[in-house]
Amino acid sequence: MKAWRRDGDGAACAMLPEEADMLANLGRQVLGLHRAVVDGRAILDDPVMRRLYPSAYESDDDAAEFRRLATSDIAADRIRTMARMVADLETALPPEGDEDETAELQLTVDAEGADAWLRSLGEVRLVLHVRTGQDRGELTPGVTDEDIAQLKDVVSWLGFAQQTLLEALE
Repeated sequence: MKAWRRDGDGAACAMLPEEADMLANLGRQVLGLHRAVVDGRAILDDPVMRRLYPSAYESDDDAAEFRRLATSDIAADRIRTMARMVADLETALPPEGDEDETAELQLTVDAEGADAWLRSLGEVRLVLHVRTGQDRGELTPGVTDEDIAQLKDVVSWLGFAQQTLLEALE
């Protein structure tokens, strides 16, 4: 991926198809977490969910009431923004079988899209950061140190994407 650059009131960047595909896949996974909140299937004591949807109050009763009243709206907004990023990536990807792994994809987003990307990149980074910091016993069996190292590299790459997008918009 190349750094984002200003493009009118939005931004543009170039990335390889495999990068766009990976980011779209990660975005779809985070969308699944938010949809689970809306559907009532979320495991709210999961470390990732505790970070995405932290307790708003110290009191358990107040926190439960806040969750009851606000969590679905928060999740719906996050679904909207993450879906925007995923749709932008999926639109930029070539049709199945037409990939040239060296051909860069050109992505352009308007100001609203840039905001959605900034928020979405932050959420994906947060999810991966929490997962890579968990004890091995809390992770899926078979996760290796190499897997964790690769995920940490992805977190750094996402940080680059988020930072250069923010800088392009300044």
